[in-house]
Amino acid sequence: MKSVKICSVLFLLLMIGTAAYASPYNFKGTWIDVEAWVGTGENETILVVDWNRLDNGPDTVSESHAFGYRWDGTAYESDMLNAFNEAGILEVTTGYGGDFVKNIKYNDVEDGEYHQHIEEGSWNLASTSDPYAYWGGWGDPNTGWDFNTGGITQELLADGQYEGINAIMYYGSLPDYADDQLDIPFATVPIPGAVWLLGSGLIGLLGIRKKQHG
Repeated sequence: MKSVKICSVLFLLLMIGTAAYASPYNFKGTWIDVEAWVGTGENETILVVDWNRLDNGPDTVSESHAFGYRWDGTAYESDMLNAFNEAGILEVTTGYGGDFVKNIKYNDVEDGEYHQHIEEGSWNLASTSDPYAYWGGWGDPNTGWDFNTGGITQELLADGQYEGINAIMYYGSLPDYADDQLDIPFATVPIPGAVWLLGSGLIGLLGIRKKQHG
């Protein structure tokens, strides 16, 4: 009976160990906490949507989330957003003939978060290949992001590039608790073999228990 209990504990801990590293993804050498992937193909991009705490106020647990998109050939930012919308991962609404983003909604059931902008149409969009680039803003000479001025139907995706969509306030001012700098959700780097060591240690313990009670 005791050996059965130990096996149950081993299984539970192994499941916890693997679940803890389900989201981190090594994107071109940088670990990103990716919520979900859509699409297939050789090309990959990471979409980061930052609601800047403008959805649920200062109690927002995480203001930004990252999503992965794969494709072959040529794809535009609108293709990526449509794919997330059709997959039910994001709820994306657009305006002006589909050229500009009105709102992006995300129901993060696992973490108990729900995100949507309180002011439709107020977003800045940009891209970069540098995950540590300074977001800055329009007219900021120090920003490492290339801002999208032509709309999502004209923004070509590039393999290995980040697409950032950042919530701002066109018609109002940011609350004191908000932050208009895009926040890429970096992930904790998984430790190779950590789960194996945990499992082998418990298996060894199980063997000792069997010897003692055999």
